[in-house]
Amino acid sequence: MKATKESKSPTQVVVRVEIPAATVRRKIDELFRHASREIHLPGFRPGHVPRAVLEARFGKDFLNEDAQAALIEEYLPQAFQQLQLRPISPPQTKPGEFDPQKDFIFEAEIEVLPDVTVKEYTGIEVQDIPVQPVPDSDIDAVLERLRVDHATLIPKAGEKSALVEAGDIVEVKIAGEDQIREWQATPGELTEKLIGHTVGQTLSLTVGEQRLELRIESVKVLEKPDLDELAKTLNHESIAALRKKIREELEESRAHRRERELKLKILDTIVAQTAIELPARFVEHLVTQELEHRQEQGLPEPSAEDVKKLKESVERRVKRELVLEAIKKQEHLALSDADFEKLLEEEAQKRQMKPIKLRALLEREGRLQSFRSELEDERVLQFLYERAKIT
Repeated sequence: MKATKESKSPTQVVVRVEIPAATVRRKIDELFRHASREIHLPGFRPGHVPRAVLEARFGKDFLNEDAQAALIEEYLPQAFQQLQLRPISPPQTKPGEFDPQKDFIFEAEIEVLPDVTVKEYTGIEVQDIPVQPVPDSDIDAVLERLRVDHATLIPKAGEKSALVEAGDIVEVKIAGEDQIREWQATPGELTEKLIGHTVGQTLSLTVGEQRLELRIESVKVLEKPDLDELAKTLNHESIAALRKKIREELEESRAHRRERELKLKILDTIVAQTAIELPARFVEHLVTQELEHRQEQGLPEPSAEDVKKLKESVERRVKRELVLEAIKKQEHLALSDADFEKLLEEEAQKRQMKPIKLRALLEREGRLQSFRSELEDERVLQFLYERAKIT
């Protein structure tokens, strides 16, 4: 096999593949042997139909199209590997003349990501993002969530005739089901229809096209701990100590968010001053994938403006990835295996897992390489952040 390439643009490459006639004939012989096993003709045992009979019955070239497809499927990936090409969209193949006595030549047009060279990426000037102080109301909100998390369910007063109110936990028995379900009566949701009914009452709910008949079996309420009790449960001497801890965590979270936003501002500044031509079909493919994912989630049909914004978001994401990859190569910031193992161990400690179990989990989910890429991206972002001018 001989493979050559011609660049039509920074993102479009035409690959030309030549397969020797001897290889073509071997492929056709292979297909005839397979056809002899699969095709049943009167007077011949399965697998013993002579080639001459098949050619007389179906024509000498009846397997030519199958041979072309099989040769392209087998040798095109080899050509990509030989030419060190990584297509990012399905190739568009153009088979040439096919004659079993001649070399088979075909072309494939593919899209590739452009080679990006970033010239200026240190000393990038960006405006600082001030960190807003944590108001008491945010601390109060966290405390309330913690009270709910540590609450216990108790029967509502007047249990046998209790009235369902917003926030109550309602046990319901659906007609045709054996188990009891627990629903929270939440305003603005389907379970809102439970509000105002009492234990023992039966009502109907429509879920999609299904109509459910259900009976209210009992009503429970969340008994939330008072603040002093909550503080002791969470191993703090007083509510003041707990509030102090929450404030510190919120301040740390805001500081991390500020740093993250600044890193992205620096990166976007570099992206804006770097010439990057993205493959059109590749971008459209990513947009289509995202739209299909949203449809699967049952989200409403996007408007033309929504699709436009989605396309811009996809382009921004891909350009960010290309710039990060380019700087990583230029500055030799890729993680060594030893560095990666150390970071993997640190992540395992955060998750209170053994490193070998975390690795196995990531491998099982097919996320080990993407996890490594995320760590390398963060390494590049930190490199840029430390060398930026934040005014």
